[in-house]
Amino acid sequence: MTTGTFGESLKREREMRGVTLEEISAATRIAARFLRAIEEEHWDQLPGGVFNRGFVRAVARYLGLDEENIVAEYTSAVGDRQTVPVWTGSPPVVTPEQPWLAWIVSAVILLVLLAGGWYGTRRLLAWRAAKGSAQSVTASIALPSASPSAPQEAPAEPAPASSATPVPEAPDASSAGPAASTDSAPGPAPNLPANDRFELKIAAAKRTKVTVKADKNLVFDGTMKPGENHFFSATDDFQVSAKDASVLHIELNGKPLASIGPAGHAGKVTLTRDALKGASGGGN
Repeated sequence: MTTGTFGESLKREREMRGVTLEEISAATRIAARFLRAIEEEHWDQLPGGVFNRGFVRAVARYLGLDEENIVAEYTSAVGDRQTVPVWTGSPPVVTPEQPWLAWIVSAVILLVLLAGGWYGTRRLLAWRAAKGSAQSVTASIALPSASPSAPQEAPAEPAPASSATPVPEAPDASSAGPAASTDSAPGPAPNLPANDRFELKIAAAKRTKVTVKADKNLVFDGTMKPGENHFFSATDDFQVSAKDASVLHIELNGKPLASIGPAGHAGKVTLTRDALKGASGGGN
């Protein structure tokens, strides 16, 4: 077959079947410019070698022609001699990414989820432990808190009785002695012994993060909500800190204290027996 007849013959076969180059390109995945170069015998525009023979074979198969005869005609037209096995398939298709990559990504995601769950569980357990310790301290001081108030209320009851019958009691020297001792009892009440515990009440006007230490022991570390009242007991001191100091209302043994910081700022205060004496003096 002379040069110029192979491409024309292949084009004629295609046109006889009413097939366009675009249809062959879509079916065989061969670029239309390569198919046009074959029909026009512009061999310098083709990849060459086994790829050219593969293109010709794919076109012949699509048009229903004898593949081996068409490839032989092409070899004769271009003077090409097959030195390697003829490629009989369509152009290679890019395979999807290897499955092991998906397994690695899945394993990394699983490890991240496990680590997040483990960290979240530890935080939850720590929060529950802190809350439980705070509740146990509050429960343990519920009964002792009633005992200091009883002696304060007791001296008030005999006073009306003595005022109701002042004449009979006045000349009685024996009754005057107890009356004098009773009147002197409320005097030393504000000065608590060094080993007595004192109580702290904290309420929040707004939601804020609060930390409370009693005698250097952490008894509360969490978020206080509006309407909540928290009670704590200590022997030596309290340390209170808040993310928004102005929203806390603090009472020490029933005596209100000043705000521990300005609005919108964090604040921290250490409350000792001196603070309790100062609060008592302000109340008087």
